[in-house]
Amino acid sequence: MSDVMLEEREQLRSAVRSVIARHRDVREWLESTAEPGGGCDLGLWRTLAEEVGVAGLLVAEDLGGAGAQVADAAAVFEEAGRALSPVPLFSTVGLASAILLGCGDAPDARRLLQKVADRAVVATVAFHEIDSGWFLPPRSTAATEKNGEWHITGAKGFVVDAAAADFILVTAATPTGTGLFAVNAGAAGLQRRTLESLDLVRPLGIVEFEDTPATLLAVGEAASQAVAGGLDLAVTLLSAELVGAGQQCLDQAVAYAKQRVQFDRKIGSFQAIKHTLVDVLLELEMARSAADAAASAGEKWLHSPGPENASAFAIAASVSKSVCADAFMHIAEETLHVFGGIGFTWEHDAHLYYRRAKFGELYLGTADEHRERVARLSGLGERSV
Repeated sequence: MSDVMLEEREQLRSAVRSVIARHRDVREWLESTAEPGGGCDLGLWRTLAEEVGVAGLLVAEDLGGAGAQVADAAAVFEEAGRALSPVPLFSTVGLASAILLGCGDAPDARRLLQKVADRAVVATVAFHEIDSGWFLPPRSTAATEKNGEWHITGAKGFVVDAAAADFILVTAATPTGTGLFAVNAGAAGLQRRTLESLDLVRPLGIVEFEDTPATLLAVGEAASQAVAGGLDLAVTLLSAELVGAGQQCLDQAVAYAKQRVQFDRKIGSFQAIKHTLVDVLLELEMARSAADAAASAGEKWLHSPGPENASAFAIAASVSKSVCADAFMHIAEETLHVFGGIGFTWEHDAHLYYRRAKFGELYLGTADEHRERVARLSGLGERSV
């Protein structure tokens, strides 16, 4: 990679960090909003979209986006993760845009990508059924065609930013296989309920459809490939977010260890603390390497989404998720230990990062599920997740 590209990426990272720093931090946001789960800071989202172009980061330039690389998007996700920024970045860019990119040149998918890039709308994806696994096709949510129009009936769970979304991508069973649909927020028969989520900065919801009109984007193998590749991209960007959050935890723990005094010594001088922080640093760097490798594989898949690149990307994404989720969970736990009693209080930010770690541990598959997936994709096992 050229020095110019690296410099531009760092400038992008710096711009995102600067915009986030000018707005309320996550604790101020949580204390100021009455929405369940904190909701979304749409003001900050619009500012990030207008000043930095984060909404259309992965969207092609001819559709009004930046046409950036996956690694550029990963840098943005790192910064958002570092600050636990309450913006719909993951739902809109990490999930919806990622799956729309997998639809190739489908006209309706391109129109929606242009909408995201131009208007900084909020989009999300409803793909997980309550009685199903993360990587399984839809079972109980079905779409039927009536007089040339599609209608969806069913329910989806764990939908990120469901209440704030302007449109939702939905997977549903059709007579010819899995279908990928777009549903407008005001569509008839659409109901959204916010769930009580452990992660206070990432609202989740249940979305229910009752004969709800929808636009078909892809069906059959084309839909399955778009969703599979898009979710691998979502896993990759989520991994980058976890790395950013882990870095913030480490920075805070190191700073505290340098100033907290016990027994007339700064606690950072104790061997137990030093060894703990070194172990955390090593885990973080391994996680960063795994996330970078997944971003590189994702870039190849976007430019050439053939079976070979898709398979390599799936393996890299699952490796990244398993490594980054485990690493951040351990980092968040050790951060609480370094801070001691204050780290377990509501007034400190440490518990917010621990909550995000639990989200990262479970959402889009656990580390064990992704290890099983890597084994299966590599021909080393028969179990599916």
